[in-house]
Amino acid sequence: MACSDVFGAFAIATENLADEVYRNASYRSVWLNAIPRGTFETGVGTTKTTFAIENSEPTDDTETWAAITNSDVAGGSGAASGSCASSYTDVEVGYTSRTYNPEEFALRGPILCKDDLIYDHNVDTFLRAYVEEMTKRAQRSWEKRYEELYMKFASKLSVGNTASINDTEGFIDAIDFGSDGGKAESTITQQLLDQIAVELIDRGATNPDSNGWISYGEDGPVFPLLIGLEASQQIALNNSELRNDFRHAESGKGAASELMSRMGATRQIKNFRHIPNLRPPRYTYAEVGNKYTRVPTYLMNSATKGKKAVLNPAYISADYEAAIVMNPSVFTSEIVPPVNSAGGVSWNPTSYMGEWKWVTGGSKIQSPANDCEDPLDKLGRHYAEFKHAARPEFPSHGMTLIFKRACKDASGSVTITDVTSCTA
Repeated sequence: MACSDVFGAFAIATENLADEVYRNASYRSVWLNAIPRGTFETGVGTTKTTFAIENSEPTDDTETWAAITNSDVAGGSGAASGSCASSYTDVEVGYTSRTYNPEEFALRGPILCKDDLIYDHNVDTFLRAYVEEMTKRAQRSWEKRYEELYMKFASKLSVGNTASINDTEGFIDAIDFGSDGGKAESTITQQLLDQIAVELIDRGATNPDSNGWISYGEDGPVFPLLIGLEASQQIALNNSELRNDFRHAESGKGAASELMSRMGATRQIKNFRHIPNLRPPRYTYAEVGNKYTRVPTYLMNSATKGKKAVLNPAYISADYEAAIVMNPSVFTSEIVPPVNSAGGVSWNPTSYMGEWKWVTGGSKIQSPANDCEDPLDKLGRHYAEFKHAARPEFPSHGMTLIFKRACKDASGSVTITDVTSCTA
């Protein structure tokens, strides 16, 4: 018998062990609520096309309108058709087509041995805790995929990569920055966000949605900004004029307290509602190739038994970070429905939503199957499958802003506040 290693992250009762199993808190992401979900149409192949009707506007703001005079009217000196002889200007309309395909991902848990549970300590508590962690892990796969797809679809801006830190001309609408995005040279500022708001309004990204992500009232549109805690605090503190505005704001609206808000507090500054992101995307930048590379947030290190997630030191020290202007109209996640029966035959019900399913039998849970003799199905493992298709709708309604997290002074120390444009 050459079965795979059996999961050993249980405590064996060889001493007086505590019954309590402590759990570490994890951050919650907004992505599962922000991205609309639909159903992928089956029986139509793997490649689908979506069409977006584009806006039509006059290209001349001073169009020439012809005056109607007596000489244009039939019966006068006009032509036989009279004032019915209008000169027409063609209206141009069009659409943008985008193709998309379904994609898949799969997870599996550790192999468990039924007989081992006879001897392990406090099995029910441990197993419930492990299954909860695995459920969170599957959820995180959805969240991270939605985040990555959103940033790829949305317009991207490398903040301050030209002479002016407020420049918004360098938007990249390709799937990736490639060699065209340029390196960010500035932290994120309210001046930049003011220009971003104007750009979003120009793009027509102001339609309110039923879930309240985008709102448009008498005070103008408000866009959700998914932003890291430090960056949100920088925006409130690193501009003396903005701090002065807070101090003189109407106390009835509570704006004067913005300067004293706690780290991680939800705040609204002008056209943006800050949504705290405890683990924002962070990047390194390579001069060779001029390309950003995302830094993994976590590493899996050894625990007393098994593995534990720890923050990646490279993530903590990464120089660049992303803030995301969220809009549900950027794309829809179409979940692929499983075919559980067809043509008079059927299969065990499955789901492609990332739900864990328990499977027993050594020949089923490892490959090659004939290497594991388990005739009584004592070995078991959890499996989860994900299948969906990201249907782009209005990618230009969302934005990804990559910026420099902080500037270094002459001694090489990093300063988080009172920063506008970096020089080193």
